[in-house]
Amino acid sequence: MKISVKQVDAFTEIPLTGNPAGVVLKADGLSDRQMQMIAREMSVPETAFILPPSIPGADLRIRWFTPTVEVPLCGHATVASFHALAEDNMYGMELPGSYTFRLETKSGILPVEVTKNPDETDVLFGLTLPEFTRAGQYKLDIMRILNITLEEFENRMPIVVANYLYVPIRRLHTIFSMKPNFFAMSQFLSNRNLSGLCVFTTETVDKGSHVHSRFFAPTVGINEDPVTGSANGPLGAYLFERGEVTPVGNYATIIGEQGDVIGRKGRVTIRLTVQGTQVSAVQIGGRAVTVVEGELLID
Repeated sequence: MKISVKQVDAFTEIPLTGNPAGVVLKADGLSDRQMQMIAREMSVPETAFILPPSIPGADLRIRWFTPTVEVPLCGHATVASFHALAEDNMYGMELPGSYTFRLETKSGILPVEVTKNPDETDVLFGLTLPEFTRAGQYKLDIMRILNITLEEFENRMPIVVANYLYVPIRRLHTIFSMKPNFFAMSQFLSNRNLSGLCVFTTETVDKGSHVHSRFFAPTVGINEDPVTGSANGPLGAYLFERGEVTPVGNYATIIGEQGDVIGRKGRVTIRLTVQGTQVSAVQIGGRAVTVVEGELLID
């Protein structure tokens, strides 16, 4: 059997930068085993499989697989998927315009906004609100697995957990030069039921950006993810709650940088809806570019 598949670079408009994702636009009839085999063969951080919804109130469903496991949510592959759907005029997106969808995922139903223009497509989608727990007790472990010194932490911001572990670092130079011990990191994350580790600094490459990060997820087969939407969204909420971002009215827009250190530069737009000092909604988004289209032969 042959299936059509695309490779799409997300959070960028420049081919071969950003975060690559596989996209199977018509995944009906594929078994879990076949999806996992396709993701392994694509050998990109995640491959998205687009399916009809299985619950009322949803317009479509996406499942995401790394080369080794299924994950409940993937930001860059969601941007890549809706870019590919708009590109192929699917789900009613034949003409330029604004479209809204309710996306079924293993993380719940998420709202998606697609703005299709003649030359590009913007995708923005909502995430569940993060709940942060302080995790300063991990500092010595983090020093060991990241190979950094105590002085390199940004002490005015706490280490926190919200599914991922978020570690503030003082200098951009430290972020770029960091050489983690992935074996030790994998053990550390597994023992604490954490799926990833995000290091970040408010020193940035671009003047218009707010935060620069790197994201590691060795427990799901991704030592370093180029550009991670699902980590940047909560990170934006964290920065707002720490007073690092000033809203305009009831909204705050944050640009997250990632991928520069591994040659896959990408930029994530983080849009927060705020009420006073509280975040009431988190959205992430960006653009994408298709770099490969073809057919894959599977059994």
